[in-house]
Amino acid sequence: MPFLGTIVNFFAVLVCGIVGSLVKSGIPKRIEKTIMSAMAICVIYIGISGMLESAPSRPSGALFDAGLVKVLIMILSMVVGTVIGEVIDIDKWLGKLGAFLEKKFEGGKGSGKVADCDTQELDPHHTEGNFARGFVSCSLLFCVGAMAVNGAIADAMGDPNTLLAKSVIDAISCFVMASSFGIGCAFSAFVLLVYQGGISVLALWLIEVLPAATITYMSVTGSLVIVLIGTNMLGCTKVKTANMMLSIFMPIAIAPLVCLLP
Repeated sequence: MPFLGTIVNFFAVLVCGIVGSLVKSGIPKRIEKTIMSAMAICVIYIGISGMLESAPSRPSGALFDAGLVKVLIMILSMVVGTVIGEVIDIDKWLGKLGAFLEKKFEGGKGSGKVADCDTQELDPHHTEGNFARGFVSCSLLFCVGAMAVNGAIADAMGDPNTLLAKSVIDAISCFVMASSFGIGCAFSAFVLLVYQGGISVLALWLIEVLPAATITYMSVTGSLVIVLIGTNMLGCTKVKTANMMLSIFMPIAIAPLVCLLP
């Protein structure tokens, strides 16, 4: 059933955001940090599982076997997509969007600070502008990154597993953050619904025009970025994974070229 993953993800965030906002005292930061670390390990596992997805059969006439073709497409897609993303600096523009929304929600009193979307350390115990901070922080946290994009594409193909796993992670994260930020976190569910639903609608069209092998290469490439999201959450890396999001779509152009190699 297409869109099942996004629908479940939407209600998981909405309900847990509402319930979390009812926890007036908030969750102790020590427990919160441990929970988020546990979620990070789960994200890394999901990414590694996706990377190990079976390669399509060897293209007819190709010099390399199927496994090597997959690796070549992943490498080239990551390089080209990351270079384009860094030149555009997607992370910076998303950070500006977050600062703009925060300022609007706070009636012009927002900090206006532009933070790195994927590397910033969120502080839900900050007391100023909690609704705006909760809404903006959760919207970026749940939507920015390969897990949302990769999962939405798979969801369009009738495979909601990535988004179902993401739903659990997002629900727990939203509950923890809403316990301090408040009800603003729950409203991020509507941004998630529009964002992931839109990607799934686009993916439905891509499925009709792209070979199945290319879709697989897109999924595997996105899984590489998912691993980095997990290491960012653990604090092991500070990679701007938003600037790598275009890598997921690079196999559309690169896969046909690699498969043409004699």
